[in-house]
Amino acid sequence: MSELNCDVFCRLGDRSKDGYFIFKVREKQFTYINGSFANILELQVDEILASPGLIFKDIHPEDRLHAHSCYIECLDDDMEKKYELRLLKDDREQYIRIIVSPLKIAGETYLIGTVEETTVTRHNKIHIEQINARKNITLEVLAHDLKEPLGMMRLAASSLQESLARIGNEEMLSSLVFIKDMCERNLLLVRSMINHEFLKSTRVEIEKERTDLVWELRDVIRFYRRSNLGKTKNFVFTPSADTIYLHLDSMKFMQVINNLISNSIKFTAENGTISVRAEELKTSVLVSVSDDGIGIPDELQKGLFDRLPGTLRPGLNGEESEGFGMGIIKSIVDLHQGKIWFESEVGVGTTFYIELPK
Repeated sequence: MSELNCDVFCRLGDRSKDGYFIFKVREKQFTYINGSFANILELQVDEILASPGLIFKDIHPEDRLHAHSCYIECLDDDMEKKYELRLLKDDREQYIRIIVSPLKIAGETYLIGTVEETTVTRHNKIHIEQINARKNITLEVLAHDLKEPLGMMRLAASSLQESLARIGNEEMLSSLVFIKDMCERNLLLVRSMINHEFLKSTRVEIEKERTDLVWELRDVIRFYRRSNLGKTKNFVFTPSADTIYLHLDSMKFMQVINNLISNSIKFTAENGTISVRAEELKTSVLVSVSDDGIGIPDELQKGLFDRLPGTLRPGLNGEESEGFGMGIIKSIVDLHQGKIWFESEVGVGTTFYIELPK
């Protein structure tokens, strides 16, 4: 029965645009590869059959350790596995997705599977995630940039309203009331837009993929530095390594980081510092977002992740706190099987920690 299945597998492979392969583990040789397998790797069938090591030479240097771990995992587990790896061809990255299963026939162990090139799909997904992440950051930056002048206009209108009330100029008073109302409505509009976008995008289930966390975090910090907020706050990013890979839903997780940074901005004075750090540990990655702001009083700390009304307070410039942000942050971290906690001291600052498994 096994021989018949292998024959059918090879017949399917000969007709498929995806790569099909059978690898004999003990001899470290391919016993079958189809033409598409060779085409995806940009090699000849005879070359691969004669020198299987050729395909490993093309694996991206940053993914070689990961590829070795995947190989060992396949041999240790009888279950089907799915992996994504990068190849490096003349400084050109190529993504491939591998579906592989171990199979024992007549005392021999084989790895049987398929290979699909996903470069275009992967690049498109990365591009979409970048657009979404920058959209969210832009909305937050826009909120901060708009709320301050609108708030100042509202205060100025209130002051003029009090002065004109003594004079009794009804026409001017009516105009000032209109200005105040418009400021209030636009302040609410800006914040409701942010809330709507954040809530809408977190309702989707997470889809974890192998991601370079350092690249993602550096891109977020770079965006804040280039915004107007970069003129009033110091944004610092400190990674423990040039690259840190782990499986996560990058778009969702960057929303978590963005929301934590946004909260730090609210409660950090002008020229204050907001720091993001990523540290690779043995079995996990620790990410922290810290500030030297006003800190969180003891009486507000207990229910911070539970959306309790008593934990809400306005920012230093009167920014409103709706209360669901921290609850959503914790939900996203939980979906990644991670942990989140914080340390805070009034007048010194606050640090949020997120630990994610590798």
